[in-house]
Amino acid sequence: MRAFAAVVLAAVFAAAVPGQEPAPTPQPGGSGKVDFRTDIAPILVARCVECHGPKEQKGDLRLDARIHLFPEGGEDGWSVTPAKPDDSELLRRLALPPDDDEVMPAKGEPLTKAQQDLFRRWVAEGAEWPAAGDEWIAAELAAQVLPKITFDLPELDAAGEAAIDTAVQALRQLGAVVQPVASDTKALDVNLSLLRDQVGDAQVALLAPLAPRLVWLNLSRTAVSDAGAEVLAQLGELRRLHAANTALGDAAIERLRGLGKLEYLNLYGTKVGDDGLAGLAALGKLQRLYVWQTRATAAGATALRGKLPQLQVDLGDYVEARLEAAQKEIAERTERQKPINDVCPVADKPVDPAQTIEHEGRRIGFCCAKCKAAFQKEPAKFLAKLPAK
Repeated sequence: MRAFAAVVLAAVFAAAVPGQEPAPTPQPGGSGKVDFRTDIAPILVARCVECHGPKEQKGDLRLDARIHLFPEGGEDGWSVTPAKPDDSELLRRLALPPDDDEVMPAKGEPLTKAQQDLFRRWVAEGAEWPAAGDEWIAAELAAQVLPKITFDLPELDAAGEAAIDTAVQALRQLGAVVQPVASDTKALDVNLSLLRDQVGDAQVALLAPLAPRLVWLNLSRTAVSDAGAEVLAQLGELRRLHAANTALGDAAIERLRGLGKLEYLNLYGTKVGDDGLAGLAALGKLQRLYVWQTRATAAGATALRGKLPQLQVDLGDYVEARLEAAQKEIAERTERQKPINDVCPVADKPVDPAQTIEHEGRRIGFCCAKCKAAFQKEPAKFLAKLPAK
């Protein structure tokens, strides 16, 4: 269970903290009825719409709106038949071996067993696809169309440009990733996170000459300290700052009060508390703040949002609820999969939990595959040995 909890928490963090590892695919929504909007639509967007959406329709199949999956004209043209999972072509293809030419998705890894089961449950329950599902998918696809990135940066003289070139070379020799944010801008993106503890306050000082151009900076997992924040305070063009899993605390945040253009700040796993949050009220353009696993509290976040109404603060306080729901789902599934009998009705030997079948709504266990086959051939011959309904 401890290992499972670690997997769930890792998945939640990846989804909640942009700029870290890729977000995980959604998990089943508990033991209740499958919800298309929260359970099915995210998987469609993440794994299916690329090949079966507005831009491309492999096999004449589209999965970005209900009308495409259930076109007018009757079930003959449907790849999903509501309440009939065994008759649904989409489910058949999702379950094919990875090397099968017809497997879906055709790109990347197959859907997990849990995701395939989720689709099967959804179809078995009637394959409901509400209008809210169409709206959510359309909004997600629209958000994936990146607008042109523009920055209003100060003009520099020859000396200023030369200083930036020198600093870029020094950072690259260190092993940092330094690149333009886009091909048509001089704005810079610097990533030092891959160097981890090789980067401390001395290396962060190399960033100072980049102040007129540096708009995105990733210091996550580095050894930068509150003292290094003195250099960060000079980076007045910063829009995004990743500082997750560093030793930065409230003193560092106090030094960042002058970053008036900052829109995104990731302080996951730092030492920041409510005093630091209060200092962030000076950052009038801040849109997103991540303070999961810090000393910050819900009260501190509420106070900050009162001063910055546009700000979204992620405290990670939803993790426990998700973990509890996932654990409950596992416990209920395990209970459902238990056979009703401890003794094989064919050979009168202890049941092997791996040898079970579903018969008349009850799960029956057997000691071996041979006994299971014998029961399936003539169930009435052995029913009397089973517990009463």
